[in-house]
Amino acid sequence: MILKEKLQMLMARTGLNGQKLARLSKVSDSEISRILQGKSRPGLDNAFRLAKSVNVSLDYLADDNLDTEPPQPTDHLTPEERRLLTVAQKVGYSEALTLLENIRFLGYEVAMGRLVGGKPSIEIDNEGRPAVAVAASTLPVTATGRASSVSA
Repeated sequence: MILKEKLQMLMARTGLNGQKLARLSKVSDSEISRILQGKSRPGLDNAFRLAKSVNVSLDYLADDNLDTEPPQPTDHLTPEERRLLTVAQKVGYSEALTLLENIRFLGYEVAMGRLVGGKPSIEIDNEGRPAVAVAASTLPVTATGRASSVSA
């Protein structure tokens, strides 16, 4: 199937006429008219815009030897993983990394609190003096989000 036939079929499927496709794809009315008449083939930028506008791959639209849309690769992510990835992309890389570091730190604090049981323990420092170590779950949290240490 050639380009003009594919484009006409896709326009019919999506309910678009030449003017609507031109507006949606930002390709001129006259260029779309020439393509639909078989008098012109779009350049790379216009072909990409047209393919995106009718929701097909550029390969399918541009390759006259392809009569069917190639299958889309399967998504190996769960819906929850996809949702988290979308949120991370919206937040940005550095902010997402900061969030993950804070979550890791908080997870560590919770784990240590469970391990120690939240009870104070007495330790002897290198000079033989007793030092009181308080379990992480009972430490006051500073403005940076880290627990401050308490010693006697």
